[in-house]
Amino acid sequence: MSRLKDIAEKAGVSISVVSRTLNPKPDRNAYVSDKLRRKITKVAVELGYRRNRMAEFLKRGKNATIGVFIPEEPNRLVADLMFGISLKAAELDFPLSFHFGKDRVEYGNFIKSVSVSSSGIITYPFNLTHDLKTRRILDDFIGGGGHVVVLNSYDKLEVPVLYIDDEYGGRIAGEYLLGKKCRTYMVSSSGYEKRKKGFKDAIRSGGGSIVELKDSSFDDSIRTEQGRGNGKPIGIFATTDVLAMDIMSWCQDNSVRIGRDVLIVGYDDLYLTSHLNPPLTTIHQPFKRLGEMAVGKIVGMIYGGEEKNEHILPYLVKRGSA
Repeated sequence: MSRLKDIAEKAGVSISVVSRTLNPKPDRNAYVSDKLRRKITKVAVELGYRRNRMAEFLKRGKNATIGVFIPEEPNRLVADLMFGISLKAAELDFPLSFHFGKDRVEYGNFIKSVSVSSSGIITYPFNLTHDLKTRRILDDFIGGGGHVVVLNSYDKLEVPVLYIDDEYGGRIAGEYLLGKKCRTYMVSSSGYEKRKKGFKDAIRSGGGSIVELKDSSFDDSIRTEQGRGNGKPIGIFATTDVLAMDIMSWCQDNSVRIGRDVLIVGYDDLYLTSHLNPPLTTIHQPFKRLGEMAVGKIVGMIYGGEEKNEHILPYLVKRGSA
């Protein structure tokens, strides 16, 4: 592992100049010209220099560890999120402490267990607008100097929120099915209001008609529309891939041709959706990118930076179901 001394010798400067250059939060009076900064940074990269975060934080009486709380869900989205967080944290030399759960008790215990002396936390919320007890725990952590980045929340919070734009995802699903000139457009009736809103706005803007698809009895809705056949397909937007797969299974059991009689678009791009028969057209959520950006934001805050809310756009993956 290269040292500041090695970089100083190769760059032809003193160790103190190298230290000032590579310090993310240097003394205001420690000036280094842009030309020299570029030279030293280039040498540091060539020598494979990496900061020792643990030693750096110990000197301040702090802990470099970033606490992470995410839902206990065994799917591709959670895996991608963990990959993104882990890769970026490793790149920046910050250790992680992962915590998993599904209810506010586990969430509250997580926040209480994270010392304010730690670097900060990256967290999924648990209804922070209405769950005042959990909100107070989080507020106490922030009030004590803790740094927080919240993922995928539409609540109005006093900390940076990083989210995937579900309304945009629903809209591009609607625009895609509109382009297929379906005779009617169906969307599941429960949950995921942002996804549904984006889809409905797109369909209405294009002059299409919308039928609410009840998750528990979607077969009745599809049968009714099938009976009105005019040669054009039915466009169906399922707000999750799991629902889309349920609909596909029903269609196959009832001789409804997927990709011809019905065009189905899911949401999430879960693992194996590309291996279905036919493969599922779906909206991909870039959770790996979400994790990478979350670490970048929390590290920026740790070093005194100002971070704002930011959204990431999902994208359509075209396959055989539509």
